[in-house]
Formats: sequence, C-alpha cells, structure tokens
Amino acid sequence: MLVDQRYRIDRKLARGGMATVYIAHDERLDRPIALKVMHPHLAESADFVARFRREARAAARIIHPGVVSVFDQGIVHGQGFLVMELVSGPNLRTLLTSQGAFTLSQALRYTQEILDALHAAHRVGVVHRDMKPENVLISEDSHVRVTDFGLARAASEVSMSTTGSMLGTVAYMAPEIATTGHTDARTDIYSVGMMLYEMVVGHVPWDGAPAMKMAYSHVNEDVPSPSEECSWLPTEIDELVATLAARDPAERPRDARDALELVARVRASLPSDLAERRADVQPVQSGQPTAPIEFHAVTTALPGGVLTPSSQTVVKASGSLPRTDRPHKKSRSRLKTVIALLAVLLIVGSGGGWWWWSQYGPGSYLTMPQTDGRAVKAVQSELEALGLSSTLSEEFSDDVKNGLIIRSDPASGSQIHKDGEVSLVVSKGVDMRAVPQLVGLSADQARGALTNAGLAAGTVSEEYSDSVAKGQVISQSEEAAAQVRHDTAVDFVVSKGREPITVPDLAGMTGEEARAAVEEAGLAAESTSQHSDAVPEGQIISQSAEAGSTLLRGDTLSFVVSEGPELVEVPDLVGKQLDQAEKTLRDAGFKVEVNKILGGIFGTVRSTDPGSGQMIPKGSTVTITVV
Repeated sequence: MLVDQRYRIDRKLARGGMATVYIAHDERLDRPIALKVMHPHLAESADFVARFRREARAAARIIHPGVVSVFDQGIVHGQGFLVMELVSGPNLRTLLTSQGAFTLSQALRYTQEILDALHAAHRVGVVHRDMKPENVLISEDSHVRVTDFGLARAASEVSMSTTGSMLGTVAYMAPEIATTGHTDARTDIYSVGMMLYEMVVGHVPWDGAPAMKMAYSHVNEDVPSPSEECSWLPTEIDELVATLAARDPAERPRDARDALELVARVRASLPSDLAERRADVQPVQSGQPTAPIEFHAVTTALPGGVLTPSSQTVVKASGSLPRTDRPHKKSRSRLKTVIALLAVLLIVGSGGGWWWWSQYGPGSYLTMPQTDGRAVKAVQSELEALGLSSTLSEEFSDDVKNGLIIRSDPASGSQIHKDGEVSLVVSKGVDMRAVPQLVGLSADQARGALTNAGLAAGTVSEEYSDSVAKGQVISQSEEAAAQVRHDTAVDFVVSKGREPITVPDLAGMTGEEARAAVEEAGLAAESTSQHSDAVPEGQIISQSAEAGSTLLRGDTLSFVVSEGPELVEVPDLVGKQLDQAEKTLRDAGFKVEVNKILGGIFGTVRSTDPGSGQMIPKGSTVTITVV
C-alpha cells in the first residue's frame, strides 16, 4: 500500500491507544521510516485535523539527538499520519520488563538523557504530556530516543471536547492534569520522577491500585520513598524522586535543565559499587518481538525483598552468673582477656571508621573545579591533579565557542566521589546547516527539503510570476548551499502563476495614448492602422480583446488606429466624353454630378470640380462641366 503517493507500507509494527505504527519505506528519498497512522475515532472531531497538524509541526521543530525526528505529516482517508525516523531497538518498557529493575547508574543515565531531550522540547515550547516507558526508545547504541511529542495534547483536546475525559497514562500523570488541566515543563518532570522510581524499584508507586485510586493518590499523597521498597537505597535517591515528583509544581525543578543538574549531582555522589547495584526483582521473560506496545495497566506489584540484617549485633544475657570461689589468678587472667578484646575492638572500630570516612563519608568527596567555558586541556589537567578521570563528548552549542567546555557531569563546584569519573561535554560551536536549493520545488517539497537539512521553514508568501509555473518556489531568503545556523528559518516565495489583467477600454484614445494604457496595465501593445470614414485620423478604431475582459500579464493586446478617410486623386477628364468621364470617376470611388452648358450638345468635359490632380476623400462628389 502506498500512502500519499510516497510511503510504501511494509508491515505493522505496533498498535497503541492513539495510533497504529507501520514500518514503511520513503519511495522518494529511498529510506526506511516509521509511519504512525492515527485511529479513525480521533478524527471525528472537526478540530482534530487542525490540532493534529499544529502539534505535528511543533514536534518537527525539535531537533535533538535524543528526540525521534518527525519528517512529514498529512491526512489519508480522513486519518492523520506522521512520518518519523525509524529507530532500531526496544522501548524502555520492554527493557525494564526483561531486566526487572535497572542499576542505579543505568537508571540515572536514562533519566539524564530523557531530561536532556525534554529540555530541547521545552526550549521550543513543546510539552510532551505523556511521558512513560513506552514513549522512550533505546537505540542500538543504548541511548535514549523520546518519541510522540505533542500527540498526547492533540488527542487529549479531542477527548476532552468530545467525551469529557482525559487521555494519558495514570501511572505517570502529574496531579495538575487531573485537577486543573494546566501543563508546562514541570508536568513532564513529574512523569520522569515516576519513571525513575519504577526504573529503580521495578514498579510504579501505588502499584496494583485501580486507576481512580491511583489518580487520587497522585493528587492527595506524596510519592513513597524508594527506600521503603529497597532499604539499601541511599537517601539521595529518595530526595531526588521526591523533588522530581513533588505534588506541588512549584516545588519541582523549573525546567528539565534544572532537573538535569540535580540528577547529575546525585549520580556523581554515588560510589561505584552502590551505583552498580539493582533491586532484586525477577525479570519477566517474553517471547514477543521488541516493539512499542500498548500499555493498559501498570506493572503488578512484586513481593517486597527481605530486609538485610542490621550491622549491629545485640547480645542479651539471660539469667545471672553463679558465684564460684575461683582463684584470684583466674580473675586477673579474665581481666586481661577483656582488656585485650576491648583493644582489638577499638582498633577494628577505628580502622572501620577511617575506612568509612575515606570511602563513603565526607572524606571520600572532592569539590569539582570550574569547567564551563574553559579549554579542555586546562580542565583535564586539574582533574588529573585531583586523581579524577574524565571522558569527552561533543555537541553543538549556540553560546559556547568551539573547543570550550559546555558543561560537566558533575557540574562545577559540586561534590564528586574521589573514585568518580567526570563527563566533559565540549562545544563544536554553532550547528551550521547547508541551505538546500528550493527554487523550482513545490511548497511541500521545499518544506521537506528544509526538514531534511535540519532547518525550519519561515514565512511562506505568494507572488505572481511571468516565468515560474504556479505552485513552484520563485525565491528563497537564504542562498542555496549557504551555511546558516541550525535555528535559522528560511523564508521562500511561491508562484501564483501569471497575474490576471483586466483589459483597458481604448475607445476614443489616440494611438500613443492606447499604447501607454496597454503597457501600463502589464500587457504587450501591438498596433496596426487603416482608413476609416467614421473614426477621425489617429484615434482607435478597434481592439483585439473586449474592454473589461481578462488577459494574463505579458499577453498581447492588438488595436487598430484610424488613418482617416482614404484620399483619391481626381483624374484629368478635360476633353473626354461624358460617359467615359462618369465611369472613370465612379471606378475611382467618387460620386458624380453633371453640369451641362447649353445643354451639353457635344458631350465633352470642359472642367471638373475639384480640379484634376487634387486629393480628396474617397466617396466625395466630383462635378463635371460638359459642353
């Protein structure tokens, strides 16, 4: 099946609450894509198509390696569809199901990458509204790719206007969605907090409760601490989850960027052995292929783990020791034994305290040097002096010069374990993109070319053109092949074809006046002339197109200019006979009157009036005098 005369469907991948996803092939650009076709019931609202297109355009503006790209959108058989990047790999739900729970390091890394993608969306004004493991894909290189931006909003608006209900996954839904319906960046952060809880513990809070009870808990109860499920979890994880998933939006981080900093600090603070520990949750084995799935219920609650014994040993003495008459020497021996034992315990305790201080206590942490905006070598030298290792990654930056550090994980001035590793993100400078050639393309083709180039379409205007066919691009604001910033919007002008022109009325004009009027109207003037007995010399006799009719700019309008009456020379008839003279005059186009002297006995022409040789209008009367 070919959709929109371009996308050939190969097979169905998955079906969810809002859409069915197909693996398809873009015939025009020869590449595999994911085709998401909205369910027919979502198109029953008259407003859905407009909302769907608006949200799809908003999602297409998000350009980030952690966001699944939107290439195109349209309507087929009344159903909206999205053309998206095809990501090979499972979603977070599938991965979490197969592993049971993630290590703290793995969970925090996924959380950071999700927040980084959300930050890119929030910067362009897009709120996801339906963050959940099913909407997070894991690529082949194990990095997060967030999908379905904006679709929850379009579907929820339709649902609210038609059924009065909200769409969304209750397990991850922020309280304000249920109470006020208001959403912003903090709404997504709440959902990420719930996802972090699930990644660490193995299930969502209030797991197993009915949907209404779960929604009530979101609104009226604080999120339980993960350590209530897994006692070994540090307080940093509890505090992080509580901050991200605070009931009051004002108590959450303002945006994904602030949330990122919190997660980075917690991740840097964890010792390596603790970071690699995971909750004891039995994975669920599944033979189903890895694909996004429709998730109707939250994960079933698993039995809580057995608490580990306390590190302190309590010895309880029962009864009293019987008095015996033992030698005094034995009493001294016992006293020495007790003192020795106390000394050993003191030494062991001191060593253990020092070990705890240096490995897990305050003595195990260092303060990060300033990293942002500095050269890589200078920062690496300081880190090496502190005994810290580092890794480098690169990304584009609109604000930080090429070669300087954008940020670090942990951030400047924060605490890091002495065995920790610092992640340095180095600027590649501003992301510059090559402007594609748009002239000669259709408007849709031009938008597609800009999207493929990683640029946005700016203002699209229309103009008449004598040379460019209707519907094709006439000009663009940025030259083809020019290098521009990634956030540059490229304007272009689309041809409306040749401009229609109303034919002017040339009647009563002179030839020169008529030519000026025709050319001023945008038409080509072409004139001829002819004699006219009715129209004065120099004025217009007729025009090729009727006044008030329509021609196209550049068409030719012909008109005829009067030369006045045709002039004919009066022939010399003196001495000729009357009959011959009359015939000659009539053949020349004159009217004839005869004036006979003495009865004109001889019939010979004596004179003419006007006289011979004079030029007079054809049809004039010539009087012959005959004797």
